[in-house]
Amino acid sequence: MVFDNFWVSVIFLGIGTFCIRASFIYMSSRLNISKRMREVLSFIPCAIFPALITPMVFFHQGQSHFFLQKERLFALFVASFISYKTKNILITIVCGLLLLFVFSIL
Repeated sequence: MVFDNFWVSVIFLGIGTFCIRASFIYMSSRLNISKRMREVLSFIPCAIFPALITPMVFFHQGQSHFFLQKERLFALFVASFISYKTKNILITIVCGLLLLFVFSIL
């Protein structure tokens, strides 16, 4: 595998990404967005999060036969319960990762 232009590609992709994001930030001060549109746009993060999580949990072929190769699903359920009880994101992330590690070993 040849990495002659790897860093050049990384730098140009970084510059391109920065320009795209900066243009939206720059243009947002010049555009008048209605209150209704702001409300609609506020739901985007809530829609993206399940779209990222669902394929990783439900379409993953696990290794644990004890959990019918669905250790991520069980870790998600337990982490969701921990999140509900503690209301602390750090505890939820740490417990979820530890549970996934333990469930993968079983």
